[in-house]
Amino acid sequence: MPEAVRRLKTVLTGILLRDRIYGKKESRRDRMKGKGITMEGIVAAATELVIEKGYNNFSMRELAQQLQCKAASLYNHIKSIDDINREIGRYAAARLNHALECAAEGKERDAAIEAVAYKYRDFVKNNYELYQAIMGLPALEQDGSVTLGRESIQVIRRIIAQYEITREDAVDFSRCFRGALHGYSSFEMFGYYTATDTNVMVEESFRFLVEGHISWLNRLEAEHKAGAE
Repeated sequence: MPEAVRRLKTVLTGILLRDRIYGKKESRRDRMKGKGITMEGIVAAATELVIEKGYNNFSMRELAQQLQCKAASLYNHIKSIDDINREIGRYAAARLNHALECAAEGKERDAAIEAVAYKYRDFVKNNYELYQAIMGLPALEQDGSVTLGRESIQVIRRIIAQYEITREDAVDFSRCFRGALHGYSSFEMFGYYTATDTNVMVEESFRFLVEGHISWLNRLEAEHKAGAE
């Protein structure tokens, strides 16, 4: 099966996950709008366009063509393309959160940190356009969109809470850890880390990053315990 088709099927299947997460159901009035067009259908079609054309890189007219309807019909459900991008971001954030939760399940401390790091990188590599939608949520803040986009952070924070460190150190570490994962994954997606004049493989470098952060976290805990004695 071609990679693009596999990824598209994964995305469309994930719509069901989104519905379970939010428990979101449209009212009868919503279902009657736009001659059968639903918000779920709009988001599914927009997600296809994101994968095909890139995040925030399609027009309302193109979305209407994808749905085989008039662009005016879409405005029965949304006000602007920002509404679409917000919904895609919410859906993508829910998928990332679910992936990290599954990766951490049954694991604690160092093992959980490692599992979450590799799953985060894997999500970015396989869902980069959707990942960009998550990164775009702060600019579209409305109705708790940013709060939802930050839910994946809660997975990391719950793991960090297993270490005996101060709240300030926990916040600092969480920010730096997420920043490192985002930066490494983004550089990799843009084609960096491909130098042929070195024997250091990209996988080795990522393991170095993960092990370095785990070592740092344990050192913070040791220092906190020593100071408490």
